[in-house]
Amino acid sequence: MTVTAPRDSTIAVVGEGFGSLIVYSTAVYLGFHPQEITIFGTNDNPVGTYQQYATNLGQTVLRSESESHFLPADWPTFGQLDAWSHKSPAPLWRSIKRKYNPGVSEILTEAGVVQRRLNWNGSRMPTRIGWLQRELSPTPHFVLYDEDAQFVGRAKHVMLALGHGPLTFPPVLAKARAHPAMEPRIVQAYEPKQYAPNGRYVVLGAGIASINEWANALDEGAKVVALRRNPAPDEQDLNVPRCLFEALGIDIFQGLPFEQRVEFLGRVLKGTTPKRRSWLERVEKGRREGRFEELIGEIEQAEPGPAGLRIYIGSRHGEDPGWFDVTGVVAGTGFVKSVLALPLIRRLVEHYDIPVEDGRMKLRTNCGVPGLDRGDSRLCMMGLTANTVIPHGDTIAGLKYIGRRFVADCYRAENVKGRRFFGRLKMQLSLGHATAKALRDVRRTEQLA
Repeated sequence: MTVTAPRDSTIAVVGEGFGSLIVYSTAVYLGFHPQEITIFGTNDNPVGTYQQYATNLGQTVLRSESESHFLPADWPTFGQLDAWSHKSPAPLWRSIKRKYNPGVSEILTEAGVVQRRLNWNGSRMPTRIGWLQRELSPTPHFVLYDEDAQFVGRAKHVMLALGHGPLTFPPVLAKARAHPAMEPRIVQAYEPKQYAPNGRYVVLGAGIASINEWANALDEGAKVVALRRNPAPDEQDLNVPRCLFEALGIDIFQGLPFEQRVEFLGRVLKGTTPKRRSWLERVEKGRREGRFEELIGEIEQAEPGPAGLRIYIGSRHGEDPGWFDVTGVVAGTGFVKSVLALPLIRRLVEHYDIPVEDGRMKLRTNCGVPGLDRGDSRLCMMGLTANTVIPHGDTIAGLKYIGRRFVADCYRAENVKGRRFFGRLKMQLSLGHATAKALRDVRRTEQLA
């Protein structure tokens, strides 16, 4: 059963995705009662949105590693859970070599175990928050309203876990999608799609989403034109350099001025790609069969054509490739990164005059919203909107980093009589055992590294 309005909380999470489950499980683990926590969101599955994106993308493994999981404490890692579940040392060996990547089905299974056993849904209000207002008396807190401006409750501390913004397309393709004949043939990598066996598809980008789509199209017997704006991206296992997943690297990053952090992110987040054995084999097979080619350039024109689309590709790195007749275009161009694309954030920025530069909020180093965040009443952001502070903020590891520190701040501010050590240990072992048991019924995902 979900909760009903109005409801006052010590901790509120606006959003019902990955971040909400991490904040909720951490808070319960430390000693907050479920009645003190409210999750605001209409989705009854905290991994539902991700699961849909992964299905659309044909993704089978996470880019992250063994430490990326949903248990409240770090131990056991996902590699250890996998090894324990299947009585095999192979996941431990791969994890030591940094070659272990949790499977999508396995990580979703673990999330389901944590959600059910801690009754995440029992603290959820099926409502979208449209506005929150800072109040200072009788004690600092926030008043929350739904999208119809109806009062739904108050909270001492609030985490904004709103997820990603809208999907983004290059301007030429965004304009072409307004044409009824071209709209179904221009899709985002994260949207549902089907490949015709003998079709010819242009896939934009060279990041992990684009490479997934290369493999998906080739598997269906289609031809692929891999189109990117610049020469080949750096090979990189994770979405930012590994050092930025460590506390020291994060501290150094946070010590940079805001402008330098944004400039640095622009360099490291421009489409790095990991090596995956299975992908390389499929691409090389497609190349040998004449079904895979790579071009440097950008689509400058798009119009209906005999094959479905006719596009013109120009290049700043040599002669223009010119006109191509293709079945469709897949854009692996991700999400709009501007915080102003999120209506709630845009309203807060306008009303409270929160500093934003080039679409990025100038968050405090604790991911607090400037002007509204206080030590005794936190207002924090997590996910992609916080990557100017935590560069891998939109990964499970980054969400854990932000969520745990937020909950720890709330714990200190409220002077909670926390769960004792053996109580925490019992909870962690119980969740780990239940996860390992559930994993035995899930087909193991092939490791691609």
